[in-house]
Amino acid sequence: MRKSAKRAKPSKRKNIFGRIVRVILAFMFIIILTIGLIGIVVYKSGEMSLKASASTQTPNLVIDEAEVAKIRENLNYSNSVAWQDDWVVYEDKVYEYREDTLNFLLMGIDRGGELSSETKLTDWKAGKADVIFLLSLCREDKTLSAIGIPRNSMVSIEVFNDKSECIDTIYNQISLQYAYAGGGELGLAKMTESVSELFGGLPIHGACAVSYDAVSEITNRLGGIEVTVPDDMTAYNRNYTQGSRQTLTGKNVVNYLRYRDMYTLGSPTVRLTRQKEFMKTAAACVLQEIKANPAFVKETYEAVKSYMNTDISVDEAVYIATQALDCAFSEDSFYQLSGEDKAKYIDDEGDYYNDYYLDEEALKSLMMKVFYKEVHVAG
Repeated sequence: MRKSAKRAKPSKRKNIFGRIVRVILAFMFIIILTIGLIGIVVYKSGEMSLKASASTQTPNLVIDEAEVAKIRENLNYSNSVAWQDDWVVYEDKVYEYREDTLNFLLMGIDRGGELSSETKLTDWKAGKADVIFLLSLCREDKTLSAIGIPRNSMVSIEVFNDKSECIDTIYNQISLQYAYAGGGELGLAKMTESVSELFGGLPIHGACAVSYDAVSEITNRLGGIEVTVPDDMTAYNRNYTQGSRQTLTGKNVVNYLRYRDMYTLGSPTVRLTRQKEFMKTAAACVLQEIKANPAFVKETYEAVKSYMNTDISVDEAVYIATQALDCAFSEDSFYQLSGEDKAKYIDDEGDYYNDYYLDEEALKSLMMKVFYKEVHVAG
């Protein structure tokens, strides 16, 4: 009989190598699983905190009671649909507020260095809100809108003393509210209130103010931002002709966004148009970067947090960015409040303040477009 061949025993070296490979694979799996779970927790944490902060209040718009009465009478006559208390009428149409909307206030403060969350009311040197944008994210319709608010828009603002007491209410440029409230937590809150009141009590779910250094840092992290110059800036740089293509970096982006002709009435409005065009390009670059690197938001948040005064947590920022990735984003997503520039002369030498008086009817029309949706009540 033939003897069966004996199986060769695996060497101890191979057994050890196999165990090491299995341990490494298991360790990698645990790391990947942990990272995934952390991402889900961060996302869900941001979602829940933003939903918790969401106000159920809708904007309190001034409406034509006669128009409301006429439409309600027609509804009662036709008995087609019951009138809802939160409906509003605008130009003979019925609208309701988009409750699935998240609104955020973004501000650029006219100073460099760190921005503290500490309010300082001793010298009013917290800085002014030089750039003001209201971002609206509608989760139901998957749309993202940005509204540029002229920094010199005339509104009622509060002035505080060093005991955080409101000592006066004045009619002045909205950018001053941040400084007159001492910056920090109070400055952020009062700017949020001012913008909310400007839009009829619009719920605002978070606010963020950044210094020059944050803008430079973000621009560098995006590898520079290429823009088309919308106005003639040759007085600042002979190469910055209207329509020319320029690459902005951390070194020149702030001056590009800040420059204006101080001797020309309406120059802040022209500058806001340039800032709006920059925001369009920068936002598109950020969304593209997030798609390539999901950790971009958290990494950038950590990199600029010392230059930032905000009530938006990193978890909330991650959630907002994730939601924004699914939103429609185009040229039509950006708006700018309409109004009129007027000079307020302060001496006999011709020096003046460039004040901006908002067009209330144009503001209401914009609100209907961005924050409301039409209700079809025909029988």
